[in-house]
Amino acid sequence: MEKINICFTSPSKNVYSETFIQNLKKSIDGNIFNCFGFFPVESEDGELKNPSSAPLIIKALYKLGLIRIPLRELYLESYLKRKRIQLIIANYGPSGAELSEISERLGISLIVHFHGYDASVEKVIQNYIVGYHTMFKIAKAIVVVSSEMRQKVIRLGADEKKVVLLRCSPSKLFNDINPDYQSNQVLAIGRFVEKKAPYLTLLAFKKAQEICPNLRIKFVGEGDLLSVCKDISESLKIDNVEFAGVLSPLSIAKEMAESFCFVQHSKTAANGDKEGTPVAILEAMAAGLPVISTYHAGIPDVITSDQNGILVQEGDVDEMAQAIVNLYKDRDLAEYLGENGKKYAMANLTKEQYNLQWNSLIRQIVLGV
Repeated sequence: MEKINICFTSPSKNVYSETFIQNLKKSIDGNIFNCFGFFPVESEDGELKNPSSAPLIIKALYKLGLIRIPLRELYLESYLKRKRIQLIIANYGPSGAELSEISERLGISLIVHFHGYDASVEKVIQNYIVGYHTMFKIAKAIVVVSSEMRQKVIRLGADEKKVVLLRCSPSKLFNDINPDYQSNQVLAIGRFVEKKAPYLTLLAFKKAQEICPNLRIKFVGEGDLLSVCKDISESLKIDNVEFAGVLSPLSIAKEMAESFCFVQHSKTAANGDKEGTPVAILEAMAAGLPVISTYHAGIPDVITSDQNGILVQEGDVDEMAQAIVNLYKDRDLAEYLGENGKKYAMANLTKEQYNLQWNSLIRQIVLGV
């Protein structure tokens, strides 16, 4: 069967934290033309030109009204036609809103993939609500990553028949990890941003360490709150804290193998921003690392507290600290929860399942099969 030509949009070229977008790109069986920007103005193959670099004659014709559509639309439409694009996969709601009318005008099918903030930050929703309503009518499918997000986009106006829950899958790299349940290392992975609340993870660790002095924690990632967390660590004299920065997937796998639990204190940010279902949590589950996290967004979709992980309420630092202490003191419990998390991931979150779900959706929409 001939492969489908797909325009696949990413917000920018090099965003280390958006591993889920790269994982999705690798999962799709088609001819992928990766374009960058909510409204794409560049492409990976270099053939989509930025309208700011348009020749003077083109700019003059546009100003004279002889070219009647915005230059960015002219350039993108030309690119989509040259590449014989049959499907646009727009990552993030705003990209779907920006591209819906072009997809309709050119008769190109559109799938819009919501990831988190695009369905939760009120300012973003207010700015794009008109575009969202248009997009909900034009798009063939709206993909979400949690049951909470599904209900949110339906409340925003999406037809529930179009809304498809496709949870991200962890890389196979993590399947073969055997955590060191006797280790003293707690692992935290993620951007240093408000919705991941690394400062609350740090404060929970401090309380746990007061009971279990040999505990240590390693943070992996970067972000605006990194310096704040470093200041908290220094000012409160918290021992055995390491900020490792951004690590490769192989290095992350090594850290998981040397840890006894994974901690992430996800919370709703002041502007309403929420997670989807955090990939780092799915990776920890696949690795057999017991997860301590919060009742937030899509996390309770995959973790049942005290069965395959431990969940606490958002902002409850004391309960999170106690959960760390409980796993530190009861290594059999850590292993039990970790193994159950791994079983869940192997049964419900495999790469094969994810690939099949996505490629089946694409074939159904584009080919009707």
